[in-house]
Amino acid sequence: MEIFKFIFYLGIIYTIFGLLWGLVTFLYKTVRGNQSGVETTLLQAAGYYFLASLTAMNVFKPFNVTERDSSSYAFMALGGIVLYFYLVSKLHKKRNVLSTINGRFSAPDEKRNNTVQWILIVMTLLLYGTTVLYPQIADNQINSWFYAKIVAIYDTVILNFIFGIVGAVFLIQILIQGMSASGKILDVISGGSKKANGSTSPHSDSNQFDEYEVVDDEHDENDQNSEGSQSQNLLNE
Repeated sequence: MEIFKFIFYLGIIYTIFGLLWGLVTFLYKTVRGNQSGVETTLLQAAGYYFLASLTAMNVFKPFNVTERDSSSYAFMALGGIVLYFYLVSKLHKKRNVLSTINGRFSAPDEKRNNTVQWILIVMTLLLYGTTVLYPQIADNQINSWFYAKIVAIYDTVILNFIFGIVGAVFLIQILIQGMSASGKILDVISGGSKKANGSTSPHSDSNQFDEYEVVDDEHDENDQNSEGSQSQNLLNE
């Protein structure tokens, strides 16, 4: 049950942070005007940094009051898995939106964009892993401000109900993604074992079939020869 609560509240943290960070980026774009690709990537990297920090903070300073061991390695690993699924989901949504608006990218641009996005995801996960091992990395005023604002927004009566629904939907999505990933892993493992066990069977089966075919052809030829000789004998008679 604590695992479900952990994922549930992470969904709420990600959702409220997304709203706050969206406001920050909107104000920056309004003041700055047109952005370069580098600026966009740096803003995204900053957002991913705060996501990794807030996820780690939720491991050691739980969003809700629970009796679980905050230093449990299981929750550290679970936080990384949920963060990974969330970032990959954001990447897929971004691809779908961009392809809908701008059409399909050229192959070089799409490859470069995918490379940048995956580099950001890997660096975010590495940062999260480092932060859960050394929590003092996330101990700064900006992270504390975001975390306090998220708690304050969620504690608002009406918003509490709304974000509760969002957290439940997030929990379901993460569980579905987890089951899908587990199924793919099992398919890869079982597929590899089937290939290893059945690598020689197709050749042996084909050889057996070929041998049977040869024998059957010889039998047909013998039958035809015998019928031909009988017909010749009747003609001779």
